[in-house]
Amino acid sequence: MQADLCLRKFEYSSSCGVGCILQDVSDYLYRLLLTRMCSGTSGSGAYVGGVRPMVASEEVSHASDGGKLAIEDFCDMEQFEKIMREWASATGLATVAVGGDGAYVSGCYNFTEFCHGLTRKSPEGLRRCIECDKKGVGIYLCHAGLVDFAAPITLEDGTLLGNIVGGQVLPARPDKARFRATARELSIDEDAYIKALRKVSVRSEEQIEASLNLLANVINQFVRASYASYMDAAALRERSRIISSLSRIYFCDYYLDLENDRFIELDATPNLHEFVGSSGVSSVFVPSTIERFAEEAYRDDFLAFADLTTMRERMAGRPSISLEFPAIGIGWCRALFIAVDVDAEGKPRHVIYAIQDIQEEKRRDLEARQRLKAAADAAQRANEAKSDFLSRMSHDIRTPLNGIMGMTHIAELQDNPPRTQDCLAKIGVSSQFLLGLVNDVLDMSKVESGAIELHLEPYPFEDFTAYLDAVIRPLCAAKKQHFELVVDPRRQGVVPLLDRLRTSQVVFNILSNAVKYTPEGGTITYHVEEQLLAGRRIAFTHTVTDTGIGMSEGFMQHLFEPFVQEGRDDVSEQRGSGLGLAIVKRLIDAMGGTIEVASTQGVGTTFTVRLEFDYIDASSVPSEHSERHESETAGTALAGRHVLVCEDHPLNREIALALLSERGVKADVAGDGMAGVTRFVASPVDYYDCVLMDIRMPTMDGYAATEAIRALDRADAATVPIVAMTADAYSDDVDRCLRVGMDGHIAKPVEPAKLYELLTKLCAEGRPSAR
Repeated sequence: MQADLCLRKFEYSSSCGVGCILQDVSDYLYRLLLTRMCSGTSGSGAYVGGVRPMVASEEVSHASDGGKLAIEDFCDMEQFEKIMREWASATGLATVAVGGDGAYVSGCYNFTEFCHGLTRKSPEGLRRCIECDKKGVGIYLCHAGLVDFAAPITLEDGTLLGNIVGGQVLPARPDKARFRATARELSIDEDAYIKALRKVSVRSEEQIEASLNLLANVINQFVRASYASYMDAAALRERSRIISSLSRIYFCDYYLDLENDRFIELDATPNLHEFVGSSGVSSVFVPSTIERFAEEAYRDDFLAFADLTTMRERMAGRPSISLEFPAIGIGWCRALFIAVDVDAEGKPRHVIYAIQDIQEEKRRDLEARQRLKAAADAAQRANEAKSDFLSRMSHDIRTPLNGIMGMTHIAELQDNPPRTQDCLAKIGVSSQFLLGLVNDVLDMSKVESGAIELHLEPYPFEDFTAYLDAVIRPLCAAKKQHFELVVDPRRQGVVPLLDRLRTSQVVFNILSNAVKYTPEGGTITYHVEEQLLAGRRIAFTHTVTDTGIGMSEGFMQHLFEPFVQEGRDDVSEQRGSGLGLAIVKRLIDAMGGTIEVASTQGVGTTFTVRLEFDYIDASSVPSEHSERHESETAGTALAGRHVLVCEDHPLNREIALALLSERGVKADVAGDGMAGVTRFVASPVDYYDCVLMDIRMPTMDGYAATEAIRALDRADAATVPIVAMTADAYSDDVDRCLRVGMDGHIAKPVEPAKLYELLTKLCAEGRPSAR
């Protein structure tokens, strides 16, 4: 207990029992201090020195830790009650102790009829009393005119456990007229109120203050001393539990004094106890056990780890350090040094040195690692098999599609009867639809596997609108729909950096859906708004609104799930793979954007897409539309050019030759990669203006053939343009083509316009510089 809480001498002429109280409390506190050095319980089970003994299952609850610590948890309440009772008897003042929850924890002493029999029985009086109780601190005048007091019961750290409240005395001779007025306000009989008032004691302010200080000091000393003893007993029990718990985890535990180079055994196996003893010099004990029990290959590392001369510096600011090592006859173990207390610099003064058997843990960890590796290998093999299957499926579907679409294109150039021309047009539309389904399935596979990579490049708005005119307007025109493009009039003079292909794919999928599900004569409105942001960023809001058939609220909950379509009685030609919007959602997520949808059946649907990109100044970017126009006007440059076609499929060869012949190109054919290399070797230098190279060919594939041509010792081997013309259409297929030395990629089914554009561009640019 602290000196500032010593008992103050108190004399009161009419209270001869106070001296007895002081003596009793002093004797009691002296006994309580003695008990703190003892076991904490007596043989009879009664409280010793006012401290209630703990039971094994009990946990200490601190108010500062969010618990609700109560006075009765650790105090001898009989002794507490005795102090309260004898103080009340000696002073004649009313008092009661109130716990933290507001409940009384002691008896009520000297409570007056004036307060409890009359004032608090009145509803208005009770309300006023409660207000006073809440606000009252120290010595104060209550609403009824009596002097009351309140003093906190606290622990040393300031934790509030409750309050001592009381008083109920008059500070001077009462003004009866004032008290009669109060009685009327509270609806109390005036005569009964005055009669009860005459029984209330009168005390001077000095007497009240001295009485309160005595009770507050005695009670707080009693409570704090009781709590300290309680916590000491709890600490001993906690230490015992800790050591017992440690022994279940660590087969040896030692307490090391790093400043004095001493250790004490807390727990150890019999052989360690016999080898080391119960205490001794730490700098001898630690190295000797390492030399004795650690496997030789790990001893040097273990000795460096356990070097006590550097331990304090190495553990500064760290709660613990550990090392795993194999022990002789045991297996894998873990050694730990755990800081117990530290100095002002964070360096430990004392540590726990413990060793844990982790052989079983290591075994489980190794098994888990092996299982994870096996699962990862299996997943990798499955992913590779899936990718290979999809690649082959893409190739095998695109190859016959190339024949269908190519021959349809050639047939349409002939002089056909109207009925035949109509059939060819419908074959072309159905072929494009089938190609779209194939692309959707392959795209979804790429997106789900996380293989989508965004390739950022400038995309001028003029090129974007040209794309809409070329792709979307014809779709609307075919269904006699009205397509309205509404562009933000505030042109910003900047060009966003984005993935052209993926952005166009998002817009196309949404707009084509609007076309598909909007009846003839309906309206599709596409509004584009842009806003410049800080950090050279630009935000786009794309809003697509149609007057189509709309969607139900239930279906919109699953709108972006793969292969999901609402069950409606629409015609089969309108149905696709159910992947378009799923791909849109994942692409937008990959771009860091958002998509929202609102729809009403029979009214229409609105999609809102928000995307942000970096931008550059428009003045530094040439328009792709103007470049394409220049390439198309230069298309006559293809006439007379020499092209080597390496293609093993007879139908694909026929289509390629027919397409090249349309532009006056002189083409030679090789049936596989080896034949293509032989044909190139046999040609004069600079004879071929370009090589169109299939990839999957017998004898030698397109990759190997390209590498073989590039490796030839002739002037044009490194410069002749080589273009892949293949059904391998994945982006990584394109990347591989470029890596082996090709200059471009044309996917099958071949679109004649794209083929002519690329060949024209390569011829117009001249030969690329040698690699």
